[in-house]
Amino acid sequence: MVTSDFRDEASAAYGARKELGPEYESAVLESFVANAAVSIDQRVDDRLAQRGVGRPPQKKEQQPDNSYVAVPVFSLLFGVVGTIWLTAGAHAESDAVFAMWLGITLVNIVFARLIKSMR
Repeated sequence: MVTSDFRDEASAAYGARKELGPEYESAVLESFVANAAVSIDQRVDDRLAQRGVGRPPQKKEQQPDNSYVAVPVFSLLFGVVGTIWLTAGAHAESDAVFAMWLGITLVNIVFARLIKSMR
């Protein structure tokens, strides 16, 4: 069955061919055929997708999810600031700095395993 869109395109191409004359006939026909081919391909893809056959419908291009990078970056920042504060400001022993870094490392290991299991 021919849709009204296809008929409109065919009528427009025929009108353009008549107005522009024979020197542009080839270009008008090539444009019409290219548009018709794209339209037909899209309809076939849509019908196949409705039946679950063929390639899946195209999705909009999405940005990759890099949110998992936040925990390591902020824990490194926390570790550096915490180390400076513990040694310079609080005059803490090296055991406190070691314990802080051990905690940061363990949190990052657990987080990495969670992310890996989710993918």
